[in-house]
Amino acid sequence: MTDYIILTVAALFIAGDFAINKLYQKRSGTSLRAGFLFNALLGLFTAIIFFVANGFKLNFSIFSAVMALALTAFTVTYNLLGFRILKSGSMAMYTLFLMSGGTIIPYVWGMLFLDERPSFLRSLGLVFIIGAVIVSNISKKSFNKKQLIMCIAVFILNGCVSVISKLHQIDVTYGAVSSTDFVILSGISKFILAGAVYLVILFKERKKNNKIEGSQRAHTVSLNKWVIPLLIVSSAVVNGVGYFLQLIGAEQLPATLLYPFITGGGMIFSTLIGILLFKEKPTKQLLCGIVLCFIGTLLLI
Repeated sequence: MTDYIILTVAALFIAGDFAINKLYQKRSGTSLRAGFLFNALLGLFTAIIFFVANGFKLNFSIFSAVMALALTAFTVTYNLLGFRILKSGSMAMYTLFLMSGGTIIPYVWGMLFLDERPSFLRSLGLVFIIGAVIVSNISKKSFNKKQLIMCIAVFILNGCVSVISKLHQIDVTYGAVSSTDFVILSGISKFILAGAVYLVILFKERKKNNKIEGSQRAHTVSLNKWVIPLLIVSSAVVNGVGYFLQLIGAEQLPATLLYPFITGGGMIFSTLIGILLFKEKPTKQLLCGIVLCFIGTLLLI
C-alpha cells in the first residue's frame, strides 16, 4: 500500500511540474534560449536542494554519472519539444504522449530483457493506450503534422528516460549510487549540458548585435525579475521530489507495473490542472483518448 501512495504522490508532482513549465513558457516564451535557460537553472537548483537534503554529501560512480548524462540528454530534449507543443497544444495532449511513451516502451523492454511475464490483460492494456494516442489525433480540424511529429519524439524520448532510470536502480554490478545521489548527478548534468548550449545561443545572439531585441529582452527580464526564478525553483522542488519518489518505486516494483501507474495518475492530474488552472477545453477526441489510456493503465496493473 505504501508503494502505491508514493507513486500517487509522484504522479501528482509530475503533473504539477507540467503546469509550472507552462507558466514559465507564458512568461518567457518558447524560444530555444528560454528553454535551455530554464533547464540549466532547473538542474542547478535541483542539485543544490538535494545536496543540502543529503547532508552536503555526494557519492560518485562513473556508471551513475554516464547514466545521469544520458538521461539528461533525453530529458532536456523532450522538455524543449514540450515548450513548443504547449505553445499551440493543450497540456493534456502533451501529457498523453509523454506518459504513454513512459509506459509502453519500458513495458516492452521489461518483457524482453527483465523476464517480466506478459499477461492477456496487460497486453490488452497496451492496445488501449496505443488506441488512445490514435483517437486523440484523428480530428482533422486540430491535426498538425509538425506537432504530431514532436509528440511522437516526446513519446520515444520519455520511454528511453524510464528505461535508463530502471536500469540504474536495479544495477548490482557497476556500483550505482543511491537515489538521492543520482538525482544530484542528474541535476549537475542538466546544468552543464543545458548551460553550455544556452551560452552558445547567447553568444550567437550577441554577435548579431540586435539592439531592438536586446532592449525588449531587458524589459522582459525586469518584469519577471522575481517570478521566473520562483517558477524555476518551484519546478526544481516539484520535479526533483517527483523523480526521487519514482526512483524509489523503481527499486521495488517491476517496470510493467510502475510506469503504467505513473502514467494513469499523471494523465488524470495533468488534465485536471489544465482544466482548472489554464481553463483548457479538451476536445471530445482528447477526452476519449484520456479515458482509453486510463482504462489501459488499469489493465496493466
